[in-house]
Amino acid sequence: MSVGLLHTLEKYLPSGSAQYAHDLLWKYGIQLHIKKPRKTKFGDYRPPRTGEPHRISINNNLNPYAFMVTFLHETAHLINFEKNGFKVKPHGIEWKGEFHEVAKPILTPSYLPQNVLAAIGNYVKNPAASSCTSPELVRTLKQYDLREELHLLVESITEGAGFYIENRLFIRGPKLRSRYRCQELTTGKWYFVPGLMEVKPKL
Repeated sequence: MSVGLLHTLEKYLPSGSAQYAHDLLWKYGIQLHIKKPRKTKFGDYRPPRTGEPHRISINNNLNPYAFMVTFLHETAHLINFEKNGFKVKPHGIEWKGEFHEVAKPILTPSYLPQNVLAAIGNYVKNPAASSCTSPELVRTLKQYDLREELHLLVESITEGAGFYIENRLFIRGPKLRSRYRCQELTTGKWYFVPGLMEVKPKL
């Protein structure tokens, strides 16, 4: 056991769940990287190259429940890779089964709120979706974010209203499938922005 690693995990995970995550890291020899926020993903898994360990990265701005779901999601990818390599779909039935198994000890009211448990249950019924693009799960997890400034999902911005991505001001346009046609005011260029992207509204 690494006391330092356990202490770090306790900062990011729901109370009482750090030991389980710690044991998975040691069991599979996972190198965990806690990263600055990325717009298009919560985390990722990279298979080992020669002489290198399994690698999982997770964004450092996730609330404890989102961090745990992302960790379990990526660990399921690792286990699936060890058993099947690249022969199966990333979110196919094999991954779905591994996610169920690796998440089972944590999917209880002792660690997760009931609405998070329900959203995860619905999420794994659709294994083609990653956690970052599952609308119900994203919306549920974001309820537990603690922010000093107001942030909203693009889908929550009224058409014609403004929002910021970093320091760039956009105007939300119409919805096209899961994305919105939005115009950057400075350049006049149009972009297709995911509805589940988190942005700062123009107040």
